[in-house]
Amino acid sequence: MVVVVPERGKDVAGSPAAGTAGSLALVIPKDGKRAPVVLQTPGGVGNSKLSLDAIDYGQAGGNLGLSGRAPPGAEVRVYLDNKFIGRATADEKGIWQLNPGFEIPEGLYKMRVDRVDPAGKVTARVALPFSRAKPVSDLAEGTVVFVQPGNSLWRLARRSYGEGLRYTEIYEANKDQIRNPDLIYPGQVFVLPKVN
Repeated sequence: MVVVVPERGKDVAGSPAAGTAGSLALVIPKDGKRAPVVLQTPGGVGNSKLSLDAIDYGQAGGNLGLSGRAPPGAEVRVYLDNKFIGRATADEKGIWQLNPGFEIPEGLYKMRVDRVDPAGKVTARVALPFSRAKPVSDLAEGTVVFVQPGNSLWRLARRSYGEGLRYTEIYEANKDQIRNPDLIYPGQVFVLPKVN
C-alpha cells in the first residue's frame, strides 16, 4: 500500500493548494500482473457510476494494467483509439481491473471506458488522452519530469530553468512526444536537457 500525504498548503503533486488537500492511497499488487487499485483520492473515492482511476505500465513498460470503479457487477469495455482492447466486470466493492495482455506501441492515444447494460447499450462513458511513453531508465536525478495536471511547457521551463521562455528547449528535446507545444498531458515523461 502506498499513501501520499501532501505537505501543508500543497496538493499531492507538490503544487500550491487552495484550502486543505486530501491524501492519495493505493494498493500496488506484489505480483505485478494486476493494476494498482486506488482506495482514496484527494477529492474522495471518485465517481461510483464509472471511473478510470489507475493506469500502470508495469515494471518494464510492457504490462499495461487499468483499474477503476463502476457499480458492483457492471461490465466495462475499454477502447484505445476506438479499437476494443478488453472488458472487465466490477467486483462486489465496485472495482474493475483489466490487463489487455499485449504491448501498446509508444504514442498518443484516446482511451475510452464504457459501462454497458446487459443488452450492450452504453450507460456511462469516460474518455481521456493516453500517452504511452518510452520507458525511462539510466537518467541522472533531476533530468526528467513527470507531467502533472495543470502543467504546461512554460511552467516546467520556469520551474526548471528559471525562465518560461526556455520552454522551447524542453519541446526540442521531446518533440517526438509533443505534437503541439500547447498540449501536453498528465502522465507524459519529458527529458530536461542540461543547461550551461
